[in-house]
Amino acid sequence: MQTTWDRNREKQLQFTRHRPEETSLYRVIYHYRDELGRCWEERFEDKYGKLRDCVLEAFDSYLNCGILLHGCARAYCENCKHSELIAFSCKRRGLCPSCDAKRGLIFAENLHENVIGPHPVRHLVFSLPKRLRIYFKYDRKLTKLLYRAAWDAWSVITGNLPGKTAMIAALHTAGDLLHFHPHIHSIALDGAVDENGAFHQLPEIDIDKLHDCFRQNVFNALLKQELITQDVVDNMLTWEHSGFNVWSGEPFTDPDTRRFLGRYLKKSPISLERISIRDDGKIGITRKTDDFDETRLFDPLEFLAELSSHIPNVWEQTTRYFGVLAARTRGSHATKKLHLNNDTPLLLDEPIEPTPPASKYWATWIKRIYNVDPLTCPKCQHQMKIIAFLHDSKEISAIAKNRGIQPYRAPPPIAASVKAENKIKESTIIPIWD
Repeated sequence: MQTTWDRNREKQLQFTRHRPEETSLYRVIYHYRDELGRCWEERFEDKYGKLRDCVLEAFDSYLNCGILLHGCARAYCENCKHSELIAFSCKRRGLCPSCDAKRGLIFAENLHENVIGPHPVRHLVFSLPKRLRIYFKYDRKLTKLLYRAAWDAWSVITGNLPGKTAMIAALHTAGDLLHFHPHIHSIALDGAVDENGAFHQLPEIDIDKLHDCFRQNVFNALLKQELITQDVVDNMLTWEHSGFNVWSGEPFTDPDTRRFLGRYLKKSPISLERISIRDDGKIGITRKTDDFDETRLFDPLEFLAELSSHIPNVWEQTTRYFGVLAARTRGSHATKKLHLNNDTPLLLDEPIEPTPPASKYWATWIKRIYNVDPLTCPKCQHQMKIIAFLHDSKEISAIAKNRGIQPYRAPPPIAASVKAENKIKESTIIPIWD
């Protein structure tokens, strides 16, 4: 059976520039970004808090992402004299589906090759009740409490094993219909590694105990922050369904599943395939299941306001490493030559082989991930070279015109905005009386 990873690669058999200006997301941001800033305080501040500067900066960067007119590199083939223009990307987190997808693929490759090791891991998901989500919506610094609550709960489950366990945890804030739903997706080592590098697998997982530990850890953290009282905790403990949930997958070792899950940890909160613009100007987010399709409707400004709550701050960590997979621990193990493979002996007198550094060049990563080299000439298949980085819009326009390329075209307006403009025009007509 063909894996999702293989199917994703097949879609990229030929490298082509993505065209964000043709998407619904770009149209909404392009036409309503400025209006959002003007009306935020009046319409959205009570529900979403103060408008963060990083939100508007992310919108501005996204409007430039993949647009030739806003900067590009010129690749040239010395064999057939063909040239290509390659647009710059915005590299913003939590907004641009294209940049998030590339970031997720790079992250997944690095996890599989340099971090996780050969031992079985499992997928864990830690969720919160609606009553407690509001605290993390207005103070994003509190999300560190969720990481710690999940890690401490998993440490308890593996506490009887000799050695230390590990976890890679990622914060997701968006639900299927874009509502604010903070939860932790994690890749957890299904066991522990002792001081000699021997792996001890967890014989079984007590999911009820894991659930109770996570719930109590969250309660204790919020009590310590004085955000809730003991009365709130006692009340929630009486609920038949507490709203807390911990899901655990089966342990696995195959590379494709690891890559897929690593990529999922970095997934974008928004999917272009699920966004639609209706004839009445409403923005729809659709969730498809085997049984039914569900759509949530927004007006354009409400959609951008909801989307803003899922854009992380510039300084904000959205992925954390714990235990033997933490950066400091991995560095210490490399220095001591402590391999996590049971079959590898501990030889401290051998020279240490440094881990190959991650490539700094986007073309190398694209080639490794998609099996497609974006610098391969589409005419003669020879290798092209980057000969210039272009920033002058006039120069880019001249080159694009010479090659018959449209460097930029503004997206069409939203239907509702067209109707509104027509109404304004009709209302300003001065009648002529006989």
